Amino acid sequence: MICGQSQTSTGKRSDDIPTDVSQLDFDRVIGGTPVPSQRKYPWVGWMGTAKNNFICTSAIINDRYILTAAHCVQSNLAGTFYVTLGSTNLFQWPAGQSIQIAAKAIRHPNYNSQTLQNDIALLKLQTPLNFAAHPNIRPICLASANPSANSVVTIAGWGRTSGSNNNIPTTLMETTVNVLSLRTCQGIWGSNINNNYVCVRATGKNICNGDSGGSLMYKTSRGYYQSAGVASFVAGSQCLPQYGGVFTSTAKYQKKGNLSFLSQHKIASANWKLRLLGVVEITESRFLKINHEKGVEL
Repeated sequence: MICGQSQTSTGKRSDDIPTDVSQLDFDRVIGGTPVPSQRKYPWVGWMGTAKNNFICTSAIINDRYILTAAHCVQSNLAGTFYVTLGSTNLFQWPAGQSIQIAAKAIRHPNYNSQTLQNDIALLKLQTPLNFAAHPNIRPICLASANPSANSVVTIAGWGRTSGSNNNIPTTLMETTVNVLSLRTCQGIWGSNINNNYVCVRATGKNICNGDSGGSLMYKTSRGYYQSAGVASFVAGSQCLPQYGGVFTSTAKYQKKGNLSFLSQHKIASANWKLRLLGVVEITESRFLKINHEKGVEL
């Protein structure tokens, strides 16, 4: 199975935190446009605790596992989740194209809801995906290195389209943003940020509530998409675009010496550890207070 191939374009196979989180909440796509076809990003899905319940965005990484964030599963660890695939609409599931599969959560064992460390989780599908029966559904590849600064990457999800309201779109939204250098990211978020994170920003664009657990999609020179990160946190209850969004790096947790969270579950295509970070918001007043205390110029 070839991963990361958009079915609306051609391509050759690639060879290829803040310290105080007491006021953090969860994140969505601001400044986005509707995804024109489900086949453009055939790995994107959504999850909930019931068949008609939306909690977070997610991504297929192989026929048994879905990648998302730990905070998305925290409240229902012993329960059942339902993953919906094959549709860009939360309320329209085309027969023969979309499927819903029950799944159990595997949260990173060292997830810390206070510090947001290790905020990553898997959903293990109770029934393996049959890609032959559902040719419009495909997995995304995993990045082996962080995208370089200024790279253009794509975010997609069902999160709020405006930080000033609570409206969640029924249709999958997408937009592009730029990867920030580590130095720029640390200037915004402080010295706790390192290469285990990927920071992005673009004028008038950002992730926001509902985009939690979604993948930061990087398109390789050969046209294949890789998950370079899992949506983590933003600034302010309005998902302030000027500060951008932060993702946990998928690449940095594939390195030897780290706890191989996914390999423990026999995911042959993904022998890496992800540090789970919540897709969260921090109130603007608290955010500015924290950074003022650190002497960070905003």
